[in-house]
Order: sequence, then C-alpha cells, then structure tokens
Amino acid sequence: MFRKLLIANRGEIAVRIIKACRQLNIQTVAVCSTADRHAGYTRLADEVVCIGPAAASGSYLNAEAILMAAINTHADAIHPGYGFLAENADFAAMCAECGIAWIGPQTEQIKLMGDKAQAKAFARQQQVPVLAGQSIQGLDWPEIKQAAIAIGFPLVLKASYGGGGKGIRVLSDAHELHQQLRAAHQEAAASFLNDAMYLEQFLTTARHIEVQVLGTGQDLFILGDRDCSLQLYKQKVLEESPASILTAAQRRNLYELSRQLLAGTHYQSLGTIEYLFADGQFYFMEMNTRLQVEHGVTELTTGIDIVAEQIKQAAGVAVTFPEHVGLQPQCIAIEARLTATLPVTQTKIETLQWPENVRIDTDYHQGDHLVTMYDGLIAKIMVTGADRITAVHNLQRALAAVKLQGPTTNLDFLRQTVARPAYVNDQYTIHSLARWEASK
Repeated sequence: MFRKLLIANRGEIAVRIIKACRQLNIQTVAVCSTADRHAGYTRLADEVVCIGPAAASGSYLNAEAILMAAINTHADAIHPGYGFLAENADFAAMCAECGIAWIGPQTEQIKLMGDKAQAKAFARQQQVPVLAGQSIQGLDWPEIKQAAIAIGFPLVLKASYGGGGKGIRVLSDAHELHQQLRAAHQEAAASFLNDAMYLEQFLTTARHIEVQVLGTGQDLFILGDRDCSLQLYKQKVLEESPASILTAAQRRNLYELSRQLLAGTHYQSLGTIEYLFADGQFYFMEMNTRLQVEHGVTELTTGIDIVAEQIKQAAGVAVTFPEHVGLQPQCIAIEARLTATLPVTQTKIETLQWPENVRIDTDYHQGDHLVTMYDGLIAKIMVTGADRITAVHNLQRALAAVKLQGPTTNLDFLRQTVARPAYVNDQYTIHSLARWEASK
C-alpha cells in the first residue's frame, strides 16, 4: 500500500480522498493555490504545499509545480480527483517518469477516451452505437459548415477534450455556429489546454445515463448506473442511482454495451461511460477516465467505498466485488448539487446547518468564505430510499432542512424542482431542467 499520497485537486473532492486515505492508513499531502490557503481541505491533510497563484493555469493546472510538491514531500502516489489534470495523459506519463504512482487509468486509455472524436470512432469499431458526429480540428469554415449541414441542425459543438459540462454549445443553424466558434475554441483552450472541437447530432428527447466501472486489467466490474439527465447550462444538478426508467432487460443491454466498449483494452481504475438513451436505444457519448463528481450515489447503492478501491487497485492490492453488484442495488440514492449563484456578491457563509442522517460531501463550514473562481459547488446532498418515491420524499425533506445564509445559492430552485410532479413521477428529459428554470 502507498505510504503517502498527494491530492492534485481541491475542495470537496480533496476532502473525500483524504477520508479514503485515512481508512487505508495513508498520509496525505494537499496542494493549494493562494486563493485556497485557508480552505477546509487544507486543514485535514497531513501536509500542505502552496503550488502557485489563484489562477488555475499557474496552480492546479501546473503539472511541474504539482510534481515538484510530490517529490519534495516524498509522496509515492498522486490522485488527480476530477477536473484540472485528472484526464491529462501527459501528466500521468510525467508521474510515471518520476516514479510516482498515478491513481487512474493507463495513459493509453486516457488518450483514447480523452479525444471525443477518437473515442466515438473506437466505439463504432467496438460496434457500440454512437450519434452522428465529426471532429472539426484543422478544418476551415466552409468545411466545418459542410460537416454541420451533413449532421443536421440542431447540433452540439463540444470541446474534444472537455468535461464537466464545459465547452458545450447547442446550435440551431450555421450562422449561430459561425458566431460561437471563436469563443468555443478559446474556452476549450483555457479549460483543457486544447482547443479541438467536435460536432454531434442533438437529440430533442433523451435521458443521460452513465455506467460506473472499475477495471483491474484482468477484470471489469460494473458497479451500477446513474441517471444524470437533469442538467442546467450543461452542468449536472440532480443525479440518481440506479436509473429508475430502465427495465431489467435495458439495464443488462447497457452493461453489455459497456463491456463491449472496453473489451480487449485491459482497462484499469475507475471510469464512467456516458450514454444518451432515447426510444429504447443507447448511444455512446464519451467516457470519463477518472473519478466522477457523482460517485457518492453509487457508493450508497452498492455499499462500496469506490475511492478507497480505486487507490487499492492502483497500489496493486486485489479488489473484487459480487458478480452482479450493479444489478442488485441496495437502495435508491439521489444527489442534489448545492451551488452558489454567480456572480457572488457575498462570500461569507453566515449560517450553515445540514439535515441529520444525510450524506453531505462539502469543504465548507459556517464562517468560511466561498472560493468560486474554480467552480460554484458548495455541497453534494445525498439521500437514500428503499424505492425512488421514498428517496424523492427524503430529498425533499433534506433540502427543506438545509439552512444557509450569506451567499446566494440554487437552494430554492432545488426545492422547487424536486417538488415538481414531472420530477416526482420520473417524467423528464435532458432538456427539462432548462425549461423549468426558464419558467420559474
């Protein structure tokens, strides 16, 4: 097992990784920017290293500074969390060159799935259905316009190396595409250090379903599925596990497609395979070769600490799970993301009280000041129930019990959303939340 692990991330995911390391008796090193000097996660780690200025490009995206922190603190492993450098194959390779274990998949897998166009081509090769789409890297405007017309409007413009909902635009015609291209390239370059873009068919009615896997190189364990359809501005807001709309036959088909996608790859570590589901058909979208933000609902439905298992797998410790763990969830789990409403006019959290008997993943406490330059996430609120309707009622009660004064947040919107009959009755699509938000 590792002796000391450096967490190349911040906020609530750094807290989550520290908790897993404590269970495994691993010392932790936190890194922080100057903006995060007093963040809660820095008080939990065994050591803290400031790696640069507030701007992510000089700190959390600064691979050299992070590696130097790992070397100077004698860390023997690095966990990237999610976002920032979590899916950066070059950073993973640099870790290996420095003799530091990378808590994640092989660099080849990161490269393969990190490029959306390449990942979709691979999925087709594996005979997994995908939506019509095309990379526009290196193309001039007439070629881009021709590709867009061939796919058909409306369509989605995506950052090829994107994630976390960033770098995604839904476009209705060629004029709008032309207007958005420059800004899309700039956003992709700033967020992912690569401005490659991808065009994809846009479904007007679909659900967003994803599958959680953990590979050992020899075995691929499917730990369940999640419905992440309720998104706003391409950011997930509510997630649940398992996806209640799926029949048993559809779920088996989904898992088989996921095994088919990764067949022969000898995949290692955690990964999430994302699909659009429409008219009984699954379409591969992308694979995130990292720990997912919403991993907690899978932990609640399986009883598995998947962060600890990911670390154990990277350390060479044998991991194994019941054969049908994903098909036999222990409960229904739902997560609501409590976020700050941007722009933030007040950063100090004057009052903060959480409901009892509810899982709260957060890095904030009463009296703290929000740091929103990286993201607006305050906490992930997770509940369970023996069935979906019970879980929904538990979430309604949990959100009603939250007390937060200071920064403006989406708390009222969350409360309104989970009370909607369409949500309670599981009747919504990937576009519903935007319509609900527009009508509030």
